[in-house]
Amino acid sequence: MGELPNLLQLKYRLEVLPLNSVYSEWKLRVKLDSVAWFDHWKSLDNWKSLDNEKDIKAREYVKAAQIKLDNLPPVDYCEHELVDPRRYCFTVGCGYGANCKNGEHVTEGWCGQPIERADGSKPRCTFGIIDEFAIKAKDFSFPEFDVSVKRDPARQIMLSPKKHVPNYVLMKDVNTWNTIETVFTTLSKKINACALEGIAVNFGKWETASAKDESEYALDCHGHFHMHLSCIAVNTLSHIDSWKAIHGRVKHPENYLDKDIHELEVRRLIPLENSVIWGELGLVQKDLTDLRATVSTSSTTVASLQGTVASLQETVATFHETVATFHETVATFQETVATFQETVVTFQETVATFQETVATFQETVATRARDDIQKIIDMIKSKNIRDCILMGA
Repeated sequence: MGELPNLLQLKYRLEVLPLNSVYSEWKLRVKLDSVAWFDHWKSLDNWKSLDNEKDIKAREYVKAAQIKLDNLPPVDYCEHELVDPRRYCFTVGCGYGANCKNGEHVTEGWCGQPIERADGSKPRCTFGIIDEFAIKAKDFSFPEFDVSVKRDPARQIMLSPKKHVPNYVLMKDVNTWNTIETVFTTLSKKINACALEGIAVNFGKWETASAKDESEYALDCHGHFHMHLSCIAVNTLSHIDSWKAIHGRVKHPENYLDKDIHELEVRRLIPLENSVIWGELGLVQKDLTDLRATVSTSSTTVASLQGTVASLQETVATFHETVATFHETVATFQETVATFQETVVTFQETVATFQETVATFQETVATRARDDIQKIIDMIKSKNIRDCILMGA
């Protein structure tokens, strides 16, 4: 694991799991901290432009893992009831006595080897095996290892070295794997079935389960391997006196894949997806604000249009009144023209009558003049000049 970035080496797990239902083949799986893996992946320069794609792929991983978990066969039923073993305190020099919340004090049996923590402190190792938790079967007595159960009532036994040896050393030791093989074959023969469902080894922060934060975990924690038992093994071994420590250990071992996707989803994906949703909601809110502004502007425009329509209606009404007045004026003008035409006709008739009167007057004058001239001529002819003159006068 030395080639992994420090972020990914902070906590990881190696798991040995069966490949088939008859346990004839096994596989080794490396389990990295999903959150650290996700953060490291997002930090890679050649992927920075594809952050959204990374989020999608991580979500696809969670969905695929969930489908895999949903399709797992049901776990066999363990016939014994769950027990809650006594609690113990391994803290060296604990002053709480009988009031210690961690449980009954253990005054001996711990490792005591000085260890180094990530925060630089060097306390003594408090790893130890309580007699109540020890597996005392003679065929499980090994010169370099102890076999025990944890306080947690899960279906598992723990293989740990008698001396202080960290897991990263045990993993490379052939004797460790020879001992594991002996445990596996011995148990399987004892119950006439496969006794183990898997083996898990933790490193870093996950190796020190009691650490409160990442600065307190031991850099060289006392090594221990978790060996998950089948329900058949628990049901069978619980009736053997030397295996009474296993009685009531019926809780399912922790499913690391389930825990893995839960942590990735809760600590990274859901916050990221929520931020995307909030971002989209922000855009929707902005669109709504813009829409409200548009509606407000449209309302103003509509009000202005309504005013324009009202003015137009008034103009049309005035126009209608003007047209009506024009029609009345035209009618009056037409009446005036008709009257004028009648007057013209009357005038023409008057002129014609006047012309006739003038003609008659002219004829009368002409006739009288002719008569007067004839009388003058007649008088001249009668040489009555005096009468002519008098007539002329």
